[in-house]
Amino acid sequence: MSLNGQGMNTESMETRGAALRVPTEIWLEIFSDSNFLILGSEKDGVPRSLLLFSRVQIDIAPKTLPPAYRTWPETLRALSQTCRKFRTIFLPLFWKHVEACITSGNGTAWAARVATVLLDRCKGLMKRENQHLALHVRIFSVSLSSHLIATVIPLFAQCLELLPNLDTLHILYVERKREEMVTAAFKNVQIPTVQTIILPSYAHAILRACPLVRDVSCNGEDGDELFKTLIDHCPHVERIQGFELTPARAEELSENLPKLREVAVLPYMDFSYLSTIKSLSMIELVVKRWEDVDETELDIEDFSPSTAFKRKLLQLKQKRIDAARAVLRMSTNNVPKGVKMSYWEDITGMAGTTEYTYGCWVRAEEFDV
Repeated sequence: MSLNGQGMNTESMETRGAALRVPTEIWLEIFSDSNFLILGSEKDGVPRSLLLFSRVQIDIAPKTLPPAYRTWPETLRALSQTCRKFRTIFLPLFWKHVEACITSGNGTAWAARVATVLLDRCKGLMKRENQHLALHVRIFSVSLSSHLIATVIPLFAQCLELLPNLDTLHILYVERKREEMVTAAFKNVQIPTVQTIILPSYAHAILRACPLVRDVSCNGEDGDELFKTLIDHCPHVERIQGFELTPARAEELSENLPKLREVAVLPYMDFSYLSTIKSLSMIELVVKRWEDVDETELDIEDFSPSTAFKRKLLQLKQKRIDAARAVLRMSTNNVPKGVKMSYWEDITGMAGTTEYTYGCWVRAEEFDV
């Protein structure tokens, strides 16, 4: 190690200088494709934390995660405080996705911890001197816990109206008994910038506040109230997921959502009634990862029970794809049509003494009609 006249490590200075000479575009590329990130990174343009929690029931979803969960935001925060150049690069990335929904520590204080984080985030973004930070927020993921709920929900509603570039809103958790409180807080709120929203049915008032939303997913209950709001107040919706659909509801979708293009469904039930929706161009079939079989890896001379089971899965997969194709052929939408097969994996782990389970998006493949 060599020192300069002031006793400073010249090697570390040279290393820092080299890092600062790296073009901004390179840094952005590095941090847009970081495989080590657990949450906060993106997959096909969708925040991974949304993918993790958009299809689970909150009763079994994790309210806490291992400490590694904090790797991404803490890394961005630390880098943004390193120097002026890094601040201009990483501060916008840090504020792009505001998360106040789960914690990395002991689950016993979960309600208080997520409420405190949400209050801090909202109060900070609402300060006049922080308007430049509000400009960066594009995704907001929250859990509305019972702690200080009478203060948190109204403040959260006010904050959302001050985010001019907010694109995606994800409500991971809110208690059913807070439905009236949520409805009152969002009664006069309008968030026209939101394009994608994921929320439980009893947070339907928040959906009503997003009149230009394009993508709506239900992550709690059967979606009754959310479906009514969808039909009555969201005429621009193009994609839905997580709703319990019936032939009658398919009729309502056809009559009230003329722009509906894509529906994500569980393939284990009959979905032929979707042919009623003549505007469809894509059906997404959401299945478990263990059903993902690579046909090229099967030995035609292998007659073991395991391989026989895999062949049955391939036949079932093709049957489902053909059924979706048959529905889409009834569509009068004159655009290319396709079937998407999305594979999810249930992951179980421990946070302290608490076991948690969540659904993790693995991959998707598309098939022409």
